[in-house]
Amino acid sequence: MDSQKYEIVYIDKFIDIVEAEIARDALRQRFHLSEKIVERLSSGMPVVIKKSVDLHEAERYQQAIKEAGGVCWVQQMTPDCAHHERRLFNRRMKSCRRNEVRSSSIVPDRRKQESDGGGRRSRDNSHH
Repeated sequence: MDSQKYEIVYIDKFIDIVEAEIARDALRQRFHLSEKIVERLSSGMPVVIKKSVDLHEAERYQQAIKEAGGVCWVQQMTPDCAHHERRLFNRRMKSCRRNEVRSSSIVPDRRKQESDGGGRRSRDNSHH
């Protein structure tokens, strides 16, 4: 028997408002959820909805949520039973564009030099 415990994480990632309402209503009916809980699930952030379950039960919850139109995943719990962000180290690294010179981005100054007769405006040139 597997002694590893799992948690089910739900996220509301809907773009279409109608599709989101249909899924929320289906989840509310299937799991007998209150309006407050549905509102919390609709935050757009990952929400742990069930902790410390075995893999078989976690997969049953996942299947029921998917049938209702929701998006969730199952992840292993840490030994200390604390929630961890699954993408903490897999997020896209930000590139530092200041480390190297991009010669293609350097544009020469198009303004006239003062030795050429003044600034870049036509009235600057007319006074000389």
